[in-house]
Amino acid sequence: MHLRRSPKLAFASATSAIALAALPSQAFAQDSDTAEATEDDNVIVVTAQRRAENIQDVPASVTALTGAQLENRQIADSNDLTSQIPGVVITTGTGTSSSARIFFRGVGEDESRGAIDPAVGIYIDNVYLGRTVGSLVDLVDIEQVEVLRGPQGTLYGRNTNGGAIKFTSVRPQLGETSLSADFGYGNFDRIQARGTVNLSLADSLAVRLTGLYKERDGFHTLNPNGDFAGQAGTEVGAEQVLAFRGSLYGELDDSWSVLATFDYTSDNSDPVPSSLAASSSNPAITTDADQDIFTIEPAAGVTCSALTPVNFQPIGCVTNFDSEVEAYGASIQLTGEFDNFSVTSITALRALKDELSSFISFPFFQQTEQDQFSQEFLLNTDFEGPFNFTAGAFYYNETVDLDYVFVFPFGNDVETESFSLFTQATFDVTDALTLTGGLRWTTEDREFVGNAGGPLAGFGSNITGETDTDNITWTAKVDYSLTDDILFYASYSTGFKSPGFSPDCFSPVACFLPVNEEELDSIEAGIRTQFLDGRATFNATYFYNDYQDLQISGTLPTGGFTRINAGEARIQGVEIEGRIEPVDGFTIYGNASWLDAEYQTLNFAQAGLLSGSTTTTPGLACGTIGAAPGSTAFEQAIIDCALGLELKNAPEFKGLIGFNYDIPVGNGDVFFGGDAAWEDDTFGLVANVPGTRQEPGLRLDARIGYRTDRWRVTVWGKNLTDREYFRANTFAGGSQNQVFAAPPLTVGIDVGFTFD
Repeated sequence: MHLRRSPKLAFASATSAIALAALPSQAFAQDSDTAEATEDDNVIVVTAQRRAENIQDVPASVTALTGAQLENRQIADSNDLTSQIPGVVITTGTGTSSSARIFFRGVGEDESRGAIDPAVGIYIDNVYLGRTVGSLVDLVDIEQVEVLRGPQGTLYGRNTNGGAIKFTSVRPQLGETSLSADFGYGNFDRIQARGTVNLSLADSLAVRLTGLYKERDGFHTLNPNGDFAGQAGTEVGAEQVLAFRGSLYGELDDSWSVLATFDYTSDNSDPVPSSLAASSSNPAITTDADQDIFTIEPAAGVTCSALTPVNFQPIGCVTNFDSEVEAYGASIQLTGEFDNFSVTSITALRALKDELSSFISFPFFQQTEQDQFSQEFLLNTDFEGPFNFTAGAFYYNETVDLDYVFVFPFGNDVETESFSLFTQATFDVTDALTLTGGLRWTTEDREFVGNAGGPLAGFGSNITGETDTDNITWTAKVDYSLTDDILFYASYSTGFKSPGFSPDCFSPVACFLPVNEEELDSIEAGIRTQFLDGRATFNATYFYNDYQDLQISGTLPTGGFTRINAGEARIQGVEIEGRIEPVDGFTIYGNASWLDAEYQTLNFAQAGLLSGSTTTTPGLACGTIGAAPGSTAFEQAIIDCALGLELKNAPEFKGLIGFNYDIPVGNGDVFFGGDAAWEDDTFGLVANVPGTRQEPGLRLDARIGYRTDRWRVTVWGKNLTDREYFRANTFAGGSQNQVFAAPPLTVGIDVGFTFD
């Protein structure tokens, strides 16, 4: 089979069950923007270009995992996608446990507060999520996941200069009445139960209801001393999620269908607590007394005192780790299918409330209310001739009210309104050669009000700002099919991230500073191949990115933590992916990526922020500089130092090799498989402080089980070597590398059934 292209505080969240709570999905249609996943005849259908296509025919960097693959590889949430996708780093954020830090090819964003947008777009059934809080999606009742790398500035809603992740949920199935459920138990007293009911109400009407409950004890143990010694031994980092989703699908006549959804999620999971980590490469960082990053304890020589104000308690003395996230949403999708075109309307409303108590360099307290409304219209053609196009319009409105305490109290009120028109067209010059061009015009307004309290109130009260931007992004592609199974392509595409504001105000020179829009130009060339009658694929891509006006956070040389635009960077790399099924039931798969990311141009202020340098003292990343502070030579030395720094979360090499094997036994199959993933050391901080490298290294996962048409039992394990490592960190100065540990060894057994 070969398809040719033919109300307040709410971070638009998708916590562990926004996948359950996912917005609408559509039935398969060759012109439609969504498609049911299929692996018939080894074909996977994707909608990366907003129409259904064989993934091997798409001239872009796309990785797709079907629902069956997600289940077979024991991929439970967005974090598990990290090793499955080349050039991608996804990890839990340093705030709420449902927030994500997502970087594609060294392009990403780890600021989750309201005045900054993500660099990688998250889409649940084509609905954009405005905040990174809630973007760690639990992959429940998911039909397919598509990961698009590189700027997606033509066909996708907002701010996708790094890429996009598209989650497609299972829609209600017509003519089917079924019940499925699974129950799981694991170490750390992990308990999970989820169930789905699909009801056929009429020949052309069906409803689908899904529920999820899960809980788990924390991975971390508190060990405070002094006045708080009585709380030693308390576990933190526990997980507790309850979520529901309901959807109704109906076919109004031969042409029109409608899908309506509602979802609710309550996530009371603790935030990941920060711990101290020692360093073998930097003897100055020796504050981890027991060499265990899962123990939360004070630094050497620190005694916890109840007399210390709560906002200034040091690490290891803070015992209040708590988070409450409540998210809900509703949407309606109307689709019309006609002889040579289709039209789609997607209307969505989401809201979320968030309360957080954690430790991020200092005690951190946050309350947020956010809500968003989006409306998209999409037109796809299916003409008989060589010319076809996609066109549409997109409207987005978001309000965020944020109050937080980080040493001192702060407040941010942000309202964003965005509107865009877009189109992308293809022209088949010959049966083998196709040209593609796309254009998107975006206009966006953002209003910001910042307020700083306490001793900062004198220069940080009710500061207002506004951004007003008009942006044109575009793409141009050419692809050539050497045979039905070999495709070459080249493309040039652009993307941007909206201007915003620093949510911080720690000094008059760094008070709620605005940042300009971030831009990315990308050249890409690749080959897509399949052979052995589709039982094997091999894809390779080279890319070159010109990354301009990077939006980053840090401390200015003149003082004050803030955000700025940091010059220009160059990122290039190679990505490969492959799969082979040498015999029925046995599949080997793998991927690898090489990344070379370098800063190209910086001024002294930017270099000082990147390196942690002041006007008189070089940062730890620069070492000793033999030039007089304040001199031109000193500033140039700081610039030269910063130009040599690595972009954060941009590992030079990462790769994976894995397999699945199904063996018929009795009335079912015994199945087993495993993954071995490797990731190079990388920095999680822009300043590249010596001794603070993240060292993911080698990770091993495995699973084994038995399934029939109705039953399934799986025994699984992740991080089988129980490797201790961290995927996020902060550096509070002195000798304190404060890290957020990745999960340790976890094992479990899941039992599921399906009746229809």
